[in-house]
Amino acid sequence: MVAKKTTSTAAAGQVEDAVAVGKEAVETAVKATQDVAQKGYDQAVVLMKEHAEKAQKTLYGGYDEYTSLGKANYDAYVTAMDTWSKGFEAIGKELYAFGQESVEVSVETGKTVMSCKTVTDLMELQNDMTKKSYDKAVGEITKISEMSVKTVNEAIKPIQDSLTGTFEKLSKQVAA
Repeated sequence: MVAKKTTSTAAAGQVEDAVAVGKEAVETAVKATQDVAQKGYDQAVVLMKEHAEKAQKTLYGGYDEYTSLGKANYDAYVTAMDTWSKGFEAIGKELYAFGQESVEVSVETGKTVMSCKTVTDLMELQNDMTKKSYDKAVGEITKISEMSVKTVNEAIKPIQDSLTGTFEKLSKQVAA
């Protein structure tokens, strides 16, 4: 029986050695798996951080750009309204001057009518004044029309330039 014990002891030693080798292999595999998993996790964290930073820059960078575009458009509208109001102020002054001159001409015409001695003189004066008034009115209407067109063109220019710039910037972003 002693031989059997020795064989059993030897077999038990071999089993223990095999278990120890197996345990060591499992521990090595677990350690290697943990190392690989940790490296993968670290890489994933780095990539997520990089993507989050890029997304943040894109989001806030775009927000800043949209804000600057909005401000530029607002400034263009303010400039346009300033030009518009100055242009129509000039038109108002021109109309006032025309009205004042018309009143002065009417007063002078009234004085001249009073000095007419014959109906023929009165008819000639009326005919002459009608022609002058018509020519003056046409000239004034032409001048007011030109001032209006100039005012509108000058007022719309900053808005047009701003919107063109905005569309170009937005088109580049969409294309990119």
